[in-house]
Formats: sequence, structure tokens, C-alpha cells
Amino acid sequence: MKRLFLAIPIKTTENGFVPLLDELKRRLAHEQHIGWVRPNNIHLTLKFIGSTHSHEIPKIIDGVGEMLKNHKSFTMDFNRTGIFGSRYAPRVLWLGMQDTPQELYDLEEDTLTTFDKLGFLRDRQNFVPHITLGRIKGLCEKQYFQKVVAGIEQKSYIRQEVKEIILFESFLRPEGAVYKALKVFNL
Repeated sequence: MKRLFLAIPIKTTENGFVPLLDELKRRLAHEQHIGWVRPNNIHLTLKFIGSTHSHEIPKIIDGVGEMLKNHKSFTMDFNRTGIFGSRYAPRVLWLGMQDTPQELYDLEEDTLTTFDKLGFLRDRQNFVPHITLGRIKGLCEKQYFQKVVAGIEQKSYIRQEVKEIILFESFLRPEGAVYKALKVFNL
């Protein structure tokens, strides 16, 4: 069994992502229960497929390839931050988009429909396009955390043209997940 997901790779060099992440890590260094992301693992998940038999991979590749014939490249601008959870019990600090392109919503819907047809049914979560900055297991200074988050400048940190989608295999390791590209699809 292989643990698979379909995602848009996100470039985190030569833009404002790493400086933003470094600044947050510096200002919140006293918070020992925030798991910060590694910039080389950044992606925007379109579909978490999960444990999959190897013999199903060719039909996934064919289905995604066929679906992507209806899609062209588009641009995403990650220019706002937020949290999942409440202000008082935040779970995830994320980077998202003020104006999510309709092309991304269309791609997501077509992806879910394609996987429904392939027998990998959609979950009930709404699609909230974001990049996780940190996962929060607990905070010692909630008010200071809220102040830091409220003070993050809302500007473009990553602006990128989406030219490809990747079928990834994920390997869970004690030091964090490792991803291997199984198939790159061009838009």
C-alpha cells in the first residue's frame, strides 16, 4: 500500500515565504508546541487519497491526466494569513489568498469528481486553499501569539503560476513526512 495525495507544488525560494516563516519562528521561539513546516515540503493539497494499492495507480494517473485536459495554467497569490481553530485555541497558522482564483476552485471540484468516479470518495471538509505555516499543539502565551499573528503584514508572500500538478507518495518519518513525486502532470 502506498500513501498518496495529489497536490500543487509551491515554490518557497525567491519570494517572501521563508522570511515570513523565519520571522514567525524567531518571534515565537519560546512556544515549544508549534510544529513549523519545512519549506521544501510546501504544497497545496487537492486530494488526499490515502492508502492505495499499487495496481490502482495507473487508473489514477489516467483519470487525472484526462481531467487536466480541461484546465490551463493560472496564477495564485498567497497574500493573507489566518488560523484554524479559535483565537483562544488555535490549531493551525496558515498562509492563504485574499482572492482565490476561480480556476483553482474549478480544478478542485473536477479533481474530487474524478476521484469519486475512481472510487476514492470525497470527504466532507470544505476546500480552504492554504499553506500551513505551523501546527499548534498548545501555547504558553496566547495573548502574545495573538498579537504576533495580528501584526503579520498582509501582503503577497508567494505569487506563482500553477503549471503542474503532482501525484505524491508520502512516507511518514519521525523527523517529518518525506514526499516522492510519482507523476508530474503539466497544465
